[in-house]
Amino acid sequence: MNEEKVNVMSAEEDYSKNFMPKVHRIGRVTMLISLVLVFSPIIYYALIRGFTAPVSLYISAGLSICATGIGMWLSEPEACWPVLGSAGTYIAYLAGDVSSTRVPVAVACQKTADTDISSPKGQVITIYGLVASVVTKIIVLIIQVAVGTWIISKLPDAVTASFSFVVIGCVGAMLIMNTNGKAGFVKGLAAGLPYLVVSVVMWLLFNVATDWWAFSMIACVGSCVVLGYIFYRRDLKAAEAQK
Repeated sequence: MNEEKVNVMSAEEDYSKNFMPKVHRIGRVTMLISLVLVFSPIIYYALIRGFTAPVSLYISAGLSICATGIGMWLSEPEACWPVLGSAGTYIAYLAGDVSSTRVPVAVACQKTADTDISSPKGQVITIYGLVASVVTKIIVLIIQVAVGTWIISKLPDAVTASFSFVVIGCVGAMLIMNTNGKAGFVKGLAAGLPYLVVSVVMWLLFNVATDWWAFSMIACVGSCVVLGYIFYRRDLKAAEAQK
């Protein structure tokens, strides 16, 4: 009897050959479905209710939105993909609240599991965390829609005014999680300080040049990417010199 040869695929091979292609296939399909659903209110009012508007109005509205959002459209995926990964990016941009909820959740999951998005473990942990955050957010939204107005009306002004600091608090929490690592808080903060300084400087510049505000985020992210590459080349040369 001839023994059958069984090819056992490693986890990394299964991840790259089976998992990731399915992620992109499912992600593209869900994005296309969401794209169609976005236009469903217009289709409903135009074809069913009979409400119409000049084509020029749609064009001018589309151009206005593009002019306002093009900077964010180019910079947000560039800034968030290194944390969310491919699957996480599909989930985050389909569910929304990318920078304020999904990115902090992904960072917290990866820090807890002591991994990052470049590994299969990091991808899977991030997916679990993001799916849990989406389900939690849906439950919270249902409660908010049902009784949210009444609850907010009962909250003191000091509490409702603090809602504007939610995004800043998330960014601060992410900064602490990334600096308070094995190297210690001081060394971690020193390593991340150049990126923070560049971002603040770019933010201040675009507050002065308000006409270019739509491109402020992509400028901050792009400058930090360039700075990171410079540091990478510096560290690479130092490592090669020690060999």
